[in-house]
Amino acid sequence: MHKLGEDIWIHEDTHSMGGNELRLRMTIVKLTNGRLWIHSPTPFSDEPKDLADQIGQVQYLVAANNLHNLWLLDWYQRYPQATLVVSEGLPKKLTLPDGCVLMDDTFRNPWSEDLTHQLLFDVPFFNESVFLHNKSNSLIVTDIIQNYSDPLPDTMGARLIAHLFRLIGFKDLCIAPPMKFGFLRKDKTNFAEAIQVIDQWDFDKIIVTHGNIIDADANTVFYDLTKRFLAD
Repeated sequence: MHKLGEDIWIHEDTHSMGGNELRLRMTIVKLTNGRLWIHSPTPFSDEPKDLADQIGQVQYLVAANNLHNLWLLDWYQRYPQATLVVSEGLPKKLTLPDGCVLMDDTFRNPWSEDLTHQLLFDVPFFNESVFLHNKSNSLIVTDIIQNYSDPLPDTMGARLIAHLFRLIGFKDLCIAPPMKFGFLRKDKTNFAEAIQVIDQWDFDKIIVTHGNIIDADANTVFYDLTKRFLAD
């Protein structure tokens, strides 16, 4: 685990997909009340657990879109006192405990002193929420922005799968390809308005869940990647 700034840490891991090692990143924020907010939990193991326990008590486990839930309940089993905060589509995929909080269009941000929240409206494939950690000026995303720099794997099968993903658009610094598909954005105006809100935030880094953190000209990078949606 690495401390990225004031009251914010990251833990990195990998997940095998078709012979490719997909890089994962979990973000931990220490809230003003001293409790922990964990975004996009990675595979549960003693290392991140022990480090989290050294920082504080886990209060929130956050699955900020419909695709990042593989290890959410593993973490919840170890921290049953925590509140699960999940994207709108997850209850259709998982059996979740009572008291789970949905980040839908009625969501009221309980961490507003520490984290600014914006739902990316009307993309039900993801139902992604984006966050700004105010103390460290960090934009925290799940899938909307990804930043790959890994070399191709050695085996033929894995290389073929990697090439297919790159052909779809999962390569280099990118918007998640499904986010680009107009038919997946049910209301392009609402989505564009959400992008405009985020574009006005002041951040100097983008903590992506997949790939390298973007720590140079982060505001400009975000604008350049997302301006296509403003013109739809």
